[in-house]
Amino acid sequence: MLSTIREHADSWMIKSILWLIIIAFVGTIFYSWGMGGASGSAGGAIATVAGEKIYQQEYERTFNNLVDFYRQQFRNQFTNEMIKKLGLKTQALEALIQKKLLLLEAEKQNLRVSDAELISHIRSLPVFQSDRKFSKRSYDGYLQSQRISHRDFEDNQRQALILDKLEKLFRTSSKVSQSEIREAFVNEEEKAKLDYVRFNSDHFQVEKSFTDQELNDFFQANKKQFEIPPQIRVEYVKLEPKTYLAQIEPRDEDIEDYYQTKIADFRVKKNYRASHVLVHIKLTEVEGDASPEEKQKQAEDKAKALATELREKIKAGADFGEIAKKHSDDPGSGPKGGSLGEFPKGTMVSAFETALNKLEIDGISEPVLTPFGYHIIRLEGREEERIKPLEAVREEVIQSLKEIKARQKVRRTAKHIYQETEKGSNLKSAAENNQAQTIVTGFFSRENHNLPEIGDQPQFFNTAFSLEENKVSQPIHTLEGSFILKVTGNKQAYIPELEEVRKIVGPALTEQVNQEYTSSKFKELEQKLSQEKDLEKAIQGLDLGVRHTPSFSRADSIPGIGNIREIKEKTFAMNVGDISSAKVRNRFYLFKLVEKEAAGEPDKEQVQKITQQLKREKSIQMFQEWVENLKIRAEIMIDKNLL
Repeated sequence: MLSTIREHADSWMIKSILWLIIIAFVGTIFYSWGMGGASGSAGGAIATVAGEKIYQQEYERTFNNLVDFYRQQFRNQFTNEMIKKLGLKTQALEALIQKKLLLLEAEKQNLRVSDAELISHIRSLPVFQSDRKFSKRSYDGYLQSQRISHRDFEDNQRQALILDKLEKLFRTSSKVSQSEIREAFVNEEEKAKLDYVRFNSDHFQVEKSFTDQELNDFFQANKKQFEIPPQIRVEYVKLEPKTYLAQIEPRDEDIEDYYQTKIADFRVKKNYRASHVLVHIKLTEVEGDASPEEKQKQAEDKAKALATELREKIKAGADFGEIAKKHSDDPGSGPKGGSLGEFPKGTMVSAFETALNKLEIDGISEPVLTPFGYHIIRLEGREEERIKPLEAVREEVIQSLKEIKARQKVRRTAKHIYQETEKGSNLKSAAENNQAQTIVTGFFSRENHNLPEIGDQPQFFNTAFSLEENKVSQPIHTLEGSFILKVTGNKQAYIPELEEVRKIVGPALTEQVNQEYTSSKFKELEQKLSQEKDLEKAIQGLDLGVRHTPSFSRADSIPGIGNIREIKEKTFAMNVGDISSAKVRNRFYLFKLVEKEAAGEPDKEQVQKITQQLKREKSIQMFQEWVENLKIRAEIMIDKNLL
């Protein structure tokens, strides 16, 4: 997943996906600033922005929200590795810094949100809706479950609305020149096709065994490469919610409150069971020299006449299923007697659903026109929209409550353990007093901290490397649980003897030799191709193959290659038949331009679309540049030891 994003990072597809993610998160974070509780001072200030503090608790909540958000976007493709690769810790802090800067600027601009605006906004939030109306009970219950006061929530929602107003100031009618429109059009519409050869920087292997002297010479010349970095050993307590699940039995009143708070989650959409006969509108069956509009009308009339005839046969007693099997143009449902099975409201196009809503059970519709053709619909069953009763979802509610209360129990226990260590108890005894145990790690470094029992927990390792020896950390709360830790040992960085690292020196030397050999082969291929522009001949006997791209534009990622700027720039500067080469990261490329298609001229609709896109991009760029200028002018201090 990450390699795909890296290789295609500038493509319109990936830009669109990532921009949607950013837009969605901006909306989510504004919302979560109001939903996650007041900005308490627990954990101390992690940063200050023009004198305004960002507290550790606020930062951790934003980081966890951001992790949750990306998990929802990427689902099972999201891994703990992505937390580090995407820099979510930095993103979380940047979001909070930006929030502080924007609120300060909004105050200077005298932006305000009236009580009426705030009330209207809160009443419209889906989480507080019951039967599509604002529910005071859901509102109170939700805030109680989130342990946030009405005042704090409303203040934070007011801030979110102010920030939204500030951002809207930049949705201006930016000017777009004809040359910019032309350039954007060419970037998307000028096309090229390549033949190419691609291989990794160690593709060509040298079969060689190295002597002890060669290994030692390489090691002596590259000692710094094999330096053992500083290491620490940690004693820690790990508290997981699953440990406490069996101990928790939610009260009836808690179950009822949770159900009312989350009642929107238990809504079941209106459901239908139906069959249909579909008659396609077949333009190819219309003969003569009529205009396209006349042919369309004739084809529609013919399809409607057939649909009407089939409906009359059904009404006269013909079997609906047999008619569907024989005459329906729907390849999915036709062989099944027209059956569409069960489906929820919103599945079918609007004209189809409008007809369904007018039918009685077992009723047959008049021919219904949709973009697919004419339908004869039989409604076989209908269930109205409903809310699942509490008893039907009781076990689900109980499980959710258990998980919530188990997380709360974990945090309370972590707090108690930490408080006991502050009063003089050592970590081990404080843990035992709270029915927990300590674990001691082996030595590990920032660069190599593969601890399976910890997993990928940036907060754990950042805290560990910021602690003084024998000092106990404040509780660290993550999605998986809570940690309290103490550094119990340190090792300074050192250059090892060859024997200590021999098992990695050998492969490193082999890799270097293979890369040097591959680089020399690449230069040989470049020389061959400069004389005779034939990729197939040049690579004969080298375990390589020529690949072919489909058409692509400057705005696209090159299929099979990726969004590599250097290759695209060379491609669109070449003439058909020219050959070029490039080395990008750890790969070599040889490529030949085999086809080029000019962009032509944009039509009115394309000009309008490009103009809107460019204006949107300019307003986004203006907003980001303005925010960056705010950052440059503001006094921002960050305590990196707390990150």
